[in-house]
Amino acid sequence: MKVLYVEDDQRDADLTVRTLVRTAPHLTIETVSNIGAALARLQRISSDPIDLVLTDVHLSDGDGVSLLNHIRENSLPLGVVIVTGMGDEDTAVAALKARADDYIVKRKNYLEKLPVILESAVNHYRASAARRSNPLKVLHAEANLSDIESTRRHLAVHAAHIQLDSVTTGAATLAALRDKARHYDVLLMDFQLAEPTALHVLRELSLNASQDTPVVLVCNEADEELARQGLQICASSVLVKRPGYLYQLAWELEQAHSRAELQRREAALNASEERNRAILNAIPDLMFILDRKGTYLDYHVRDEQSLLIRPSAFLGKNQSEVLPPELANRFVSCFDQVFESDQAVVLEYTLPVAEGLRTFEASMVRCNGDKILAMVRDITERKEAEESLKKALAEVQRLKDRLHQENIYLQEEIRVAGNFDHIIGRSEALRKVLRQAEQVAPLDTIVMILGETGTGKELLAHAIHNLSPRKSRTLVKVNCAALPGTLIESELFGYEKGAFTGADARRFGRFEIANGGTLLLDEVGELPLDVQAKLLRVLEEGEFERVGGTHTIKVDVRVIAATNRNLEDAVRKGEFRSDLYYRLNIFPITLPPLRERREDIRLLVTHLVTQLSQKLGKIIETVPQETMTRLRNYYWPGNIRELRNVIERAIIITQGSELNVIDDLNLQPLEIEHHGQRATDDDFVNSIPLGVETLEQTEYNLIMRTLKNVHWKLEGTGGAAELLNLHPSTLRSKMRKLGIERPRYKTQP
Repeated sequence: MKVLYVEDDQRDADLTVRTLVRTAPHLTIETVSNIGAALARLQRISSDPIDLVLTDVHLSDGDGVSLLNHIRENSLPLGVVIVTGMGDEDTAVAALKARADDYIVKRKNYLEKLPVILESAVNHYRASAARRSNPLKVLHAEANLSDIESTRRHLAVHAAHIQLDSVTTGAATLAALRDKARHYDVLLMDFQLAEPTALHVLRELSLNASQDTPVVLVCNEADEELARQGLQICASSVLVKRPGYLYQLAWELEQAHSRAELQRREAALNASEERNRAILNAIPDLMFILDRKGTYLDYHVRDEQSLLIRPSAFLGKNQSEVLPPELANRFVSCFDQVFESDQAVVLEYTLPVAEGLRTFEASMVRCNGDKILAMVRDITERKEAEESLKKALAEVQRLKDRLHQENIYLQEEIRVAGNFDHIIGRSEALRKVLRQAEQVAPLDTIVMILGETGTGKELLAHAIHNLSPRKSRTLVKVNCAALPGTLIESELFGYEKGAFTGADARRFGRFEIANGGTLLLDEVGELPLDVQAKLLRVLEEGEFERVGGTHTIKVDVRVIAATNRNLEDAVRKGEFRSDLYYRLNIFPITLPPLRERREDIRLLVTHLVTQLSQKLGKIIETVPQETMTRLRNYYWPGNIRELRNVIERAIIITQGSELNVIDDLNLQPLEIEHHGQRATDDDFVNSIPLGVETLEQTEYNLIMRTLKNVHWKLEGTGGAAELLNLHPSTLRSKMRKLGIERPRYKTQP
């Protein structure tokens, strides 16, 4: 507990602190010598809290009561203890009226008592704060304004948790109680109230069933007998204005509120019991009360016809005399379980009746100490329905699981890359690609799509799938580079429950989800070698096992692979299996980079301007010829993805109807070797527009600089992933997104 001690006498302060350190080591004492320093310390209470202020009543720049008033007026969350001298009891009384939590007089050995006083004061403050947090709202109906003020002052000092709203007439009292926006816990009403009288107000309240606010009447001694007639109407109590009656008032108000709350709870309990009786009569189950030995004591049934035998044949008899011996023994075992657990014990059993065998369910719980309540329900129809639907439900569940997995996948994947509705272009290079796609689409042949980043490989895969007989099924995409090597296998082939830590349930892999459809293996060149071997088996035999499973699963999946890597080089370096490469490379399709189909740039620009201007709420009507020429002449290392970003930036900053391209497209492009194309990374960095730098460009520059500084080391200690505080897979994904590849520099002649 932290205490702020305000004392201008240094000797008293030192003595007090030393004593408290010795007698109450759990207290932390902080001392100041005047009110000014105390107020400055209180300004820091939010950042450096304290629990209590211990202040001397007489200080050099004021008195402790003024400091107390400041604390209470500003609602500071602090207990306060006042230290007074001998014969200064009046000051102590004033401090208590100002809501000090306690005081102590400087008598002999007072310091020995001080720790107890401080603990008590803190507890008193916390209790008072708790009461103030849940105030008692009282409507005070009193015509005498001086009585209103004296009552308010008294309660403010001695019962601050009671909040008073005052009215001066009977009509205002009734209006305030009818106001649904306001709620009062107690009505405090003077018997001398007029317009109308207090008794008239009581009669009005007694006739209103929805009005249950308790009423405390106060009256003069002369009116006591007449006022007590109000108790027969609806008043809760009568308080006579004798000397000191205000000290009893807070207790009367709280008692009235407590009695009213008790009556409300009793009424709610009675209503609940009535409701339970109605529910009991509506329940179709049979109910039996038995003792621990199994003797039938009582029963409840809505229709006597539902009983299999007459009540006289089982009441007072043991179950062993009524039920078949084997069933009676099963009930005895269940009774033992009932008394060992607080949970209901359920027993299913069959009994022969005239119509044949009927199935019943008995739910048993402890009742009235050593009794047992058994609720019996005929579940024959339910069991028959469960049995007849068992096989159908198993099939439905299997289909449901598969559809659920497909739904999750479709929510996660983007339907068409780059938001293109269709492939745009008329160039001969693009037409060649589309002719190849049309030729191979109707077949189940594996297709390998090659091309630089941003050329639309995934879009072409969608086109092949939509032209194939499998178009009614899902096209499932797997980005082989976006997942760590440890997760790729479970993502492709799924896993069984318990296969590894966190495998709480069986999960279908992408091959199972794509069964009957098409699977796109994007960035297939990034697959780990161990997964490549398992993929080869699926491609050759059409079967695999889930991770952690032993059951072989056969699938019918058409595979489309896509990559921007040179897989032949990867095979030579031992990074990619040659047998898998030849299995995938049955029908390769190479997407041309944008710089090789410049005649399509005008169509692409027109399409992108129309699409993005609608998205961004702009109206772009024309593209200047000079701008179009710059766009056609640019090298486009990022291909269509980069073109889309340039157009979107231009639309954002364009103010009129004529497109304004802000990017500097006159810089020399990079020559990175990629499917026959070479460039330098420095040229690529310089091709970034200089005037305005986007977030994507900033990421590109940061990653490029880091990679150069570590000589293109991606993983491990001192690698780019560690320096950038990224997971290596996340870094690779960003590099692919930004078109960053390790350069292979040409030797200049």
